[in-house]
Amino acid sequence: MTNRLLISKKFPYIPIQVKFRHRQEKAEALLDTGFDGDIIIPEGIVKNGEQADDYQLWRLADGSLISAPAYRGSVKISNIVLARVRVTVLGNKTLVGRNVIANFKVTLDHGRRVIVE
Repeated sequence: MTNRLLISKKFPYIPIQVKFRHRQEKAEALLDTGFDGDIIIPEGIVKNGEQADDYQLWRLADGSLISAPAYRGSVKISNIVLARVRVTVLGNKTLVGRNVIANFKVTLDHGRRVIVE
């Protein structure tokens, strides 16, 4: 792995580091090409009563609408930091959406590995 190349053999997940509200979380994030947003983190990571920067309305796969707390933050993938991402708290998995993926060249290598440049 070079400075700007990430190869993950845990297909279709990549390691990320998310920062928001003076917190830093490391996670294996699912690359979700069906998610138009930035980053989703599981509900258990944020403590009850921690004030959100705003709330986002999302349409889920079943067609229902849900309002979820969101925070301004940054994400680090490999050695590249993207500032100004929206970190939404929803569900039970960490996801990386298309707004973040669009900043990288991503190769899904035959279901075996993910290459991010």
